[in-house]
Amino acid sequence: MAIVQISRITQRKGLAQDLPSPLAGAELGWATDTRKLYIGNGTLQEGAPIIGNTEVLTEFSDILSYATEYTYQGQAAGYPVQTGTSPSTPVSQSLQSRLDSFAVITDFGATGDGVTDVTANINNALYQLYCRQTNTQIRRSLFFPAGTYIISDTLNIPPFCNLYGEGPDSTIISFYVQTWTSTIAYSGGVLVKNGSSYYRSSGAVPVGIDITNSTYWNSTTLPSYIFRTADSLQQTGDNIGTNGALQPGFFEISDMKFQTNQVMNGCYIEAARDCAFESVNIAGPETITSLTTATNNTACIRWNSTSSFVCGNVEWNHGTFSGMVYGTNTDEEIRGATISNCYFDTLYNGVYLGNSIAPPVGPTGFRIVQNNFDNIYAEGIVLTNVALNCSAYNTFYDVGNQFLGTTNPSTPVIDMNGRNNVSVGDMFQRSNPYSTGLHPRIKLNNLNSIALGMNVSNFTFYQNGLSPAISTNLSSLFNQANQLALGTYQRTSGITDTLTDNSSGVTLFTFDTTYVKAIRIEYTNVRGTAVRTGIYTVVCGTDSSGTNLQGSDSGVQNSSTGVTFSQSETSGIVTVTYTTTSTGTSGTIYYSVSKLA
Repeated sequence: MAIVQISRITQRKGLAQDLPSPLAGAELGWATDTRKLYIGNGTLQEGAPIIGNTEVLTEFSDILSYATEYTYQGQAAGYPVQTGTSPSTPVSQSLQSRLDSFAVITDFGATGDGVTDVTANINNALYQLYCRQTNTQIRRSLFFPAGTYIISDTLNIPPFCNLYGEGPDSTIISFYVQTWTSTIAYSGGVLVKNGSSYYRSSGAVPVGIDITNSTYWNSTTLPSYIFRTADSLQQTGDNIGTNGALQPGFFEISDMKFQTNQVMNGCYIEAARDCAFESVNIAGPETITSLTTATNNTACIRWNSTSSFVCGNVEWNHGTFSGMVYGTNTDEEIRGATISNCYFDTLYNGVYLGNSIAPPVGPTGFRIVQNNFDNIYAEGIVLTNVALNCSAYNTFYDVGNQFLGTTNPSTPVIDMNGRNNVSVGDMFQRSNPYSTGLHPRIKLNNLNSIALGMNVSNFTFYQNGLSPAISTNLSSLFNQANQLALGTYQRTSGITDTLTDNSSGVTLFTFDTTYVKAIRIEYTNVRGTAVRTGIYTVVCGTDSSGTNLQGSDSGVQNSSTGVTFSQSETSGIVTVTYTTTSTGTSGTIYYSVSKLA
């Protein structure tokens, strides 16, 4: 109807429950308790569609509750996507429901500004989303936008969570302990360091409060971990599984970095199974200066199993471990874990499984696959008193050299001091001349583990009369021989070399009698149409000068190839050479060396 006059607007105020419904037409009503404003619709005779009150939107209105219709369009394709059974029956939901499809850590007050301590915000988000109810529908993925999130206490990771960021160089969880000063204020729960002592604020701390004031500050210790697995009630340690809680695990964390400026551990996988880490980095503050000993005993990944809950089926893919003593270290029972496509960098040891005292069970089914190891002070991988574990297709650069480069070996690169473990296809920058009895690429300790790959030690092979040690670094890598090692039995891969015509005393290879007592050379010589195949056996002498050094050749031939083998020993090094007659034709030797002791 047409407006025929403007009347004085009346208004009411009071509690929301006391406002009339309906208000008179055009009458305003202010709910003082909810701070919401309403206006009366008027009567049907006046043209109002319904009798009642209409809320006037203010900053206190729940706008999303009125957005009752959201339909996915997907118009990037050039047309609306059909979400229902027909174009006329689209699937709709409220905007609130749509936005609740996943959660953002900022919804819980956490900010990635690199300054604000958000430990409580993150742990609260984990509790609210994954611990309050067993209803699977509340377990939304939790997104961490790019930023640096400061924490000063351990994050307890409950089951069934899915935490993801925007990449390990963009989403950073930083366990940061600041040095205490009286010139700034602190919020509650913040950890600070004063000298070598740690304190945590019990509440908001005003400027000027001394660290010794027990009303505001409580003496404490540095937490052991940046984050750790917890059960479905965020319980840890001896409390795991109590109060009806479910076992830790069944979660995925991806695309973020966990770092700390303190000498502490990174992740603690405790009593957990079915965990996946994708593109997750862990970084500590240690450098090559402080990593010359294992005294600090920190690890990027620690493990613990209980009698009720054994860790298993854990995967860590595309991560980086750096700045701590170990990449991972455990002698706990584990039934299946895989670390793959990761980078171990600036550590004392890369992977250490087992202990000098044999554990009751220890880790089994632990696979270290397709990783890179570099800047590792001591061994890249140690397996001691454990079984059924595998290292495969890893590449080891500056490892086991005390940060002095690959020509200064100090330890094996891989040390398998346990039975029934295997190395397959591992590759090493350490070349043959620097792979000796004390510092082999792979040390099997005379046990029945297996190494298949670049593991020749105590041998230096010559090709065309030249040692790889005096050729270029790249040629040195090309000339390294692979080896099959089955416990104490070792056999090199086949090697091809030229038999130069009319030559005397051309070196094939040398070996160190300190570690090698006898060898067998299986060979085939081809010189024109003449072919000989056989076995040449060498037994080292009774002293370092070669007294009683023996060699013996046996084989068959279609005609003489004019090739003879010989050996000499000086200072405990045996040199195996060949001599050829003058026929005007050079030849080729194909051979492999094996040894048992």
